[in-house]
Amino acid sequence: MDWLHFINNFAWVAGNILVAYTAFAIVVFVIGYYVLFDPRATTAGKFIFRFMLSLVGVIILVFIGTYVDPSPNRDWSFLPPDVKSWRPILRFLIYGYVAFTITSLAVLLAIRKWRPNKVKSAQDRDLVELRHTKEIPVIHQE
Repeated sequence: MDWLHFINNFAWVAGNILVAYTAFAIVVFVIGYYVLFDPRATTAGKFIFRFMLSLVGVIILVFIGTYVDPSPNRDWSFLPPDVKSWRPILRFLIYGYVAFTITSLAVLLAIRKWRPNKVKSAQDRDLVELRHTKEIPVIHQE
């Protein structure tokens, strides 16, 4: 079981590093989303902004519990002895997935904003390409 302790130690510390990264990424994303895009322009944009803002609150609580005000005699860089053996790996996987999804969303938004020709998915490309509007009647004022 020595290898499990080594893996859990690594997963615990890596999970804590992912929490710090995720906190930073979420705050940067929320600020960037508000500055670069108009979250009020669409219902989906408003809900994405609100969801990410709610994640800021959750990750702030986790960040405080990990770094600012941890349980007594706990250091973020050491696996606590009373943690169940399944928790560090699960924690690492969840924080890693959250960090991955936030980073992916931020990268996609940046690509769509500044390099729309680099969008690979046909569905996403349809959203950023100019649409032909010949079928829509246009009224010209003279």
